[in-house]
Amino acid sequence: MCQKENMTGKKDMQDNYAFHFLNDVEHPVVRLNAVGKERRSIDAYYWDNSKRPECYLFQYTLNGSGTVKMEGEERVVCKGMGFFLKMPGPESYYFDEKKNEAPWEFIYMLFECGAAEEYCRYIQGRFGKIIDLPCCSRAVELMFEIHAQAKRQNQSPFLLGSMVFSFLCALCSIDKERKEKSTSLIVNAKACMEELFTQPVGICDVAAICHVSQGHLSREFTKMTGVRPNEYLTKLRLKKAVDMLGSTSKALAEISAACGFSCTNYFQKVFKKYMGMSPVQFRKYVKSEGYSKFQI
Repeated sequence: MCQKENMTGKKDMQDNYAFHFLNDVEHPVVRLNAVGKERRSIDAYYWDNSKRPECYLFQYTLNGSGTVKMEGEERVVCKGMGFFLKMPGPESYYFDEKKNEAPWEFIYMLFECGAAEEYCRYIQGRFGKIIDLPCCSRAVELMFEIHAQAKRQNQSPFLLGSMVFSFLCALCSIDKERKEKSTSLIVNAKACMEELFTQPVGICDVAAICHVSQGHLSREFTKMTGVRPNEYLTKLRLKKAVDMLGSTSKALAEISAACGFSCTNYFQKVFKKYMGMSPVQFRKYVKSEGYSKFQI
């Protein structure tokens, strides 16, 4: 059985639910103690974990940032970052008005672990205490689902416990999820570039279409393919330019525009960098030596 308490602060937003359990099961796999969403913006928000009851905390930043202090080092946790701590422990976390300018908005869970303790150890050992997670990850989605379930009256503690266990399993699967999402991202990014390279689009446009930041796309694309995305896009344009130079008599300005280059001068500069000769020299070479495929 459980009871839920909803608390609303005056200065900062709080939408929290605490649970008080009877001994329905002596050693549950997982037991949810509290779940909530908050927005904090003043220094009064401070937690010292050294004297808190035994449990685990996972707190995920939705907007703004907060500070976690562990092993004598202060770490700023920004949007898309979560921290996973066992209590009691030496860590503390807080909002610092000097370091964290925007309000810290987050969702969190406090839970006790029985048989699921090994899952928690695995997660911390594998990923550390501070974990990067996209908001679309299954673990974050489950946190919102658990919070939504907590709002309902007379919610079953067994159902909530099973959802927390699913959350731990989702965290254990971060590597697989990241790989799948990265593969899907690269496939979509390549398809986007192959469709749009004849237009004056850049990697920032491709990233926006793929719903990721330009930095994230560049990191994942380079890691997965060994080629930077801007280089991949440039080579798509150069391949078309080579074909047009060798098979048509169109002016350089027309070829440049048809291949998505911003201007003719830039097209000539990039062409010479990759091909070792200017477009005009390349066209003369093709006329005298014959056209053949070039390695770009």
